[in-house]
Amino acid sequence: MDWVTIAGIVMAWGCLAIAIGMDGGELHSFLKGSAALLVFGGTIFATIIGFTWDDLRGIPAKLKTAFVRKQNKYVEIIGMLVEYAKKSRRDGILALEDVIEELDDKFMKKGLQLLVDGIDLDRTRDTLEADINALRQWYKEGEEFFKQLGGFSPTLGIIGTVLGLIHMMGEISSPESMGPAIAMAFIATMYGISSANLIYLPLSNKIHNVSLKDLLEKRIVLEGLLCIQAGISPRLTEEMLKSFVHMHIKEGELDSKKAAEQK
Repeated sequence: MDWVTIAGIVMAWGCLAIAIGMDGGELHSFLKGSAALLVFGGTIFATIIGFTWDDLRGIPAKLKTAFVRKQNKYVEIIGMLVEYAKKSRRDGILALEDVIEELDDKFMKKGLQLLVDGIDLDRTRDTLEADINALRQWYKEGEEFFKQLGGFSPTLGIIGTVLGLIHMMGEISSPESMGPAIAMAFIATMYGISSANLIYLPLSNKIHNVSLKDLLEKRIVLEGLLCIQAGISPRLTEEMLKSFVHMHIKEGELDSKKAAEQK
């Protein structure tokens, strides 16, 4: 589990609860079923109007990426590609066929198969680029879903407040009840703004950030495979791939890993 996501949500709502208590409020006084139904239910149903059933079926898997931590394997991937480059230069590109079945990474496996099958450089790039674009779109759909939730939620909160005020105006004959009624009316706005900024938009951002790291890994694999196919030296291949992630790899981390493997 990615406890950063969980801790962030819990602590954000915790800050809200503490703020309510510091102002002398009681949490149970901020619970209103009709406002919750309108804001949370209305937001979800308004959002799904813009998506197809196939899109919606994939949302749980996309949401999962925000809560399940995926270890970035930049160093490991670069090391593997450099070894493949050495093997290809020493034994020929067909020698890479031996490692294909051992791989769990479907993207790298597909790329190596294209190399072994003798597919030309441009076709290899186009094929793998298409897979990367499809993955980018997959993440984008999840990101956009929660972004739209964050957009509709405050609006539904305002609608809930307007409904509450209309109801209050219908009972204006009791002035002593107007204060509490106005306060209850604005609870819907609080629900809308809070859920948008403490749940939906942060999840959209998290999916976006996860996608950037995943797509970067795929880009490294693509460029590494193209270097192998073009016959670029292993050393230059390594330097080119490291340039993609110089901000993500600590100084000397790749060299340390290589030294450990040689022992």
